Amino acid sequence: MTTDGMPSDTLPTDLDGAVIRSLASMLGRDPESITTGMRFFEDLSFDSTGVLELLMQLETDLGVEFDEETLEPADFETVGALVAYVAKHQAAT
Repeated sequence: MTTDGMPSDTLPTDLDGAVIRSLASMLGRDPESITTGMRFFEDLSFDSTGVLELLMQLETDLGVEFDEETLEPADFETVGALVAYVAKHQAAT
């Protein structure tokens, strides 16, 4: 719990914000309108091409390079799942 009584796992992290800002820029949306619980395909109307574009955008914005061989469909279920993948990838490099 945090000092304001919210569970700490619901607070956005810097990485959450960075991924959400990249996503919002790509979609032309306000970052405040995107949450980590949103689903890429159902809620954000992504398709496979959009996912690849987002990965390229994140590589540019975050200065990382993703190995497509390590990506699983579950990594794109929600914005939070993608944040977890990015965090795992950054920790491994």
